[in-house]
Amino acid sequence: MLRILLFSIFLLNITSCTQEKNPAYYWSFAAQTEKVLTEQNTKEQSPIQSNADLPEFVEGIDGTGLRFDGNTTFIAHQLPEALEAPFTVSAWAALETYPTDVAGFFSLFTETRDTVNWLSACINRFGKLCIGTSLNGAEHYLESEAIIPKFQWEHISLIAEKDSVRLLLNGEVLLSQALPAPVSFENLLIGRDRKESFVHIFPTMHINGILDELNIWRESLSPDYVKRNIVGDKNGTTAKLEIPESRFADDFNRPEYHLLPAANWTNETHGLIFYKGKYHIFNQKNGTNVFLGQINWGHYSSPDLVQWTEHRPALSPEEGYDQNGIWSGHVIIDDNGTPVIMYTGGDGREFGMCLAYPEDNGLIAWQKHVGNPVVKGPPPQYERTDFRDPYLWKEADTWYMIVGFGIDENGRRKGTVLLYKSRDLKHWTALEPLFTGAPEVDGSGAFWEMPVFWKMDDKYILLVNPIPYQGKPAVAIYWVGDFVNEKFVPDHKLPRRLEAINRMLSPSVALDADGRTTAIAIIPDLIPAELQLQHGWTHLYSIPRTWNLVDGTIHQAPHPALETLRDSLKAFENENISPGTNLAVGAGHQMEILAAINPNTSRSFGFLVGKNSENGEETKILFDLQAKTLIIDQTRSSKEELLESRIETGKLPLAEGEPFKFHLFIDGSVIEGFINDRWAFTTRIFPRFRNSNEIEIFTDSGALIVEDMKVWKLRSSNNLVDF
Repeated sequence: MLRILLFSIFLLNITSCTQEKNPAYYWSFAAQTEKVLTEQNTKEQSPIQSNADLPEFVEGIDGTGLRFDGNTTFIAHQLPEALEAPFTVSAWAALETYPTDVAGFFSLFTETRDTVNWLSACINRFGKLCIGTSLNGAEHYLESEAIIPKFQWEHISLIAEKDSVRLLLNGEVLLSQALPAPVSFENLLIGRDRKESFVHIFPTMHINGILDELNIWRESLSPDYVKRNIVGDKNGTTAKLEIPESRFADDFNRPEYHLLPAANWTNETHGLIFYKGKYHIFNQKNGTNVFLGQINWGHYSSPDLVQWTEHRPALSPEEGYDQNGIWSGHVIIDDNGTPVIMYTGGDGREFGMCLAYPEDNGLIAWQKHVGNPVVKGPPPQYERTDFRDPYLWKEADTWYMIVGFGIDENGRRKGTVLLYKSRDLKHWTALEPLFTGAPEVDGSGAFWEMPVFWKMDDKYILLVNPIPYQGKPAVAIYWVGDFVNEKFVPDHKLPRRLEAINRMLSPSVALDADGRTTAIAIIPDLIPAELQLQHGWTHLYSIPRTWNLVDGTIHQAPHPALETLRDSLKAFENENISPGTNLAVGAGHQMEILAAINPNTSRSFGFLVGKNSENGEETKILFDLQAKTLIIDQTRSSKEELLESRIETGKLPLAEGEPFKFHLFIDGSVIEGFINDRWAFTTRIFPRFRNSNEIEIFTDSGALIVEDMKVWKLRSSNNLVDF
């Protein structure tokens, strides 16, 4: 009898230990068509705050989860009754990126007239989990040493007792913090920290990832219970973090066949290479937000320079020598035939040149060199510390590296590129600068970014990007010359602009599979921060271009690979145009135009792009043959009040009677043009109305003949992501 009684007690204990504990509040993140989140027990709904027009429900750990964009998405929920310790809050999370500041998975708070008390489960910019508290005016963040992995599901819990709170990752206690008094909270924030933080207007307290299965219990669960009954073996499973198509579905200004990240901020490209049958290019990337910060090295690959796949970032900041960003650099193929990254790492005090090596042939995972930085700051004779953007090449058995820099000489600030050499890429000797500008003569500015030293035929091209200086904007300029005794000797004193109107900067240059010099560069948007935050993406990359060196000048043309995007064709022959009678070319947001134009008696003609006859939006691209200038008139480009109206002008030195071949690429907000496969120009337009997409040819004076013109609608390149 005693044996039966003991066995019954044993079974009762097992049952009580494994019995599921029902939460007081539960959010399953079940998909809804409305932009709300429903608490399952009370059926109360809370609005989803986000710039996205539709709720972004995606694949979760169980059913669907909610996608958070890193800067605008969160939910605020008022609890029906105050939540007092003991309690437990838990959720599943999958992160695409780490934040630019401390961001919250969930936060509890109570707000009174005098103070705000809050308690948060959060993460810092290096991926370390934290407990955040602000109690009776005392704010504190306690960091763990544990770094939460990205791109996979992990379980986060806060367990509060009367006098303490613990933070758990997958049921394991990471942190424990004493509480000065019993706590009580009336509100819940999901997807952001309670403490507000901003860079300019950009919120930085939001997560970029997916949340699912958020629960609140009015009791303190044991870590063992969390581990056995909630986490199980589900942590570490792969999460799908691609951006939902709905986010930009109605954004007609977002390009469709250009290369750009899936969302948020991007900046310079670097390291275009062709390796094992694929093109790779890397970029400055803040995947969390829409401003220059928390810079990673993004990574894309392509079989054809047209359709690109975005991969996980190749490199991310870590505490130490590159904690303030993985800044620009270069990728080369080393003496063993392996790609190597040389990047600029910054710790907030100085910059250094740093190496990284691939761990796989797809170049997806990279390992930073244990001896980084291999060059720590500029040579000691220079006072300036801003030192960045390495570019490498090889002469015979010696590797050379130039780094963007600026020097002060006799009270004058000058742009320069510092020169180093090495036999093994790890040990570098500083030499005299490769070349220094003379801004009072050549207007080359005080500091040079993103240098390129590229050999074509038997000549070298030194291309640099002077930063804005004395009211002049950033621009890509170049000299052509020779490399003699470890010095660059230019053939011409004054630099040449890469483009007639230069909205394109910092090209990455490589040989394509057929040996053509090919370049891809950044095209900034130059719009106010308010619109960048509203759009949810910033900047993009040019179409691939071919370079040819003709009489000391770079001639640019669209890469022939782009021809695969051509869809429907409309052709014109021998069309006569007179003043006041425009030729309607077509309408669309993704277009290619190839025209042979005989100016005839016209001395001023061009294209109207993004035209809307109903509301007056239009951008004028004007060729003034008499003044030999190209003018882009954006005074009527957009009815958006935040946009600046501007007129851009560039030189166009066409010879008298020279044939006029015009090649135009339109893709949403970006326009790239080529004249006679020589001159190029780039601009951005942001019409307010979707139907601002008409294209016309006009002449202001004299008759014009369009001898032959082909107009294609272009397909999307259908760029992909693999995360």
